[in-house]
Amino acid sequence: MPTETNVVITNLRRERLCKITSGELEKIPAITHVAFGDGGVGEDGAVIPPTGSQTALNHELGRYPVDSVTYPVATTARYTVTIPANALAGTQISEAALVDADGGLCAIRNMLPKGKDADVTFTFTFDDEF
Repeated sequence: MPTETNVVITNLRRERLCKITSGELEKIPAITHVAFGDGGVGEDGAVIPPTGSQTALNHELGRYPVDSVTYPVATTARYTVTIPANALAGTQISEAALVDADGGLCAIRNMLPKGKDADVTFTFTFDDEF
């Protein structure tokens, strides 16, 4: 994930990972939600690279609980979340973030807009790579 310019691990998450590794923290909050927004592209339609200093999405539309977590490789946690059919209808989703139990953004991914119809369930996966 860190090699992609449209995905970033936030400074908050990096600081917590540093402190748990050094023993300063005994526990960090688990990832519990994925936030979605429509502020991941500029007026020209180009994807805006997220920054590690972001504490919020550019324009959050909603948060949904993580459905499941799998580990496709030993150093990747794959979070799956579902946006129900009746939610975010008519929006153009272009940003997503992993959110921890304390409400902190841990990683942000900006992408080309994905249209959300009212009768469509949207299932999204977000890989947290270490």
